[in-house]
Amino acid sequence: MKKICIRLKDIQICRLYYWKKNNKEISKRTIYNYLERMKKAYMIHGAGRYHITGKSALSNREKQYAVDMGFRTLNTNTIHIEESFFLENIIYNELLTRGHNVFVGKTYKGKIDFVAIKGGKKCFIQVTYLPPTEEMIQREFGAYNKITDASPKYVMSLDKIDMSHDGIIHLNINDFLLR
Repeated sequence: MKKICIRLKDIQICRLYYWKKNNKEISKRTIYNYLERMKKAYMIHGAGRYHITGKSALSNREKQYAVDMGFRTLNTNTIHIEESFFLENIIYNELLTRGHNVFVGKTYKGKIDFVAIKGGKKCFIQVTYLPPTEEMIQREFGAYNKITDASPKYVMSLDKIDMSHDGIIHLNINDFLLR
């Protein structure tokens, strides 16, 4: 039997997707059933999509986040760190803990990592590991270029240097988590 895995970002779920036994594929419905059961068991959360221009939540496709970051090491002997998604998952869990409704932001030509809403107030959040190059800084801060909403906009990273500009606030992730 061949072991074949899918990755929901860094959560590996083995023997579910494209697993062939007697030349049969497991259906998408089966995968969605597994995902639903994982949600009911509090193993993962699904973040819905939020259409920023239309200012409404979308009902299609969720992005999955692990409740416990230990799931990243499931079925592996080493810790493979894809820093930005690892940090994104931590920020997602923290926002939920602080009582926010959290969505993945969708624009016409791009995305914002999170749209967090609490008490009728909304903010936009981009998460990156360290934006060391000008290209990465432009990508993370530039994600807000087409957004005319006056809600606060944040870029979070592990960088200690404050790179806030044009009304976009740069936050150190450690400082944010310790507030």
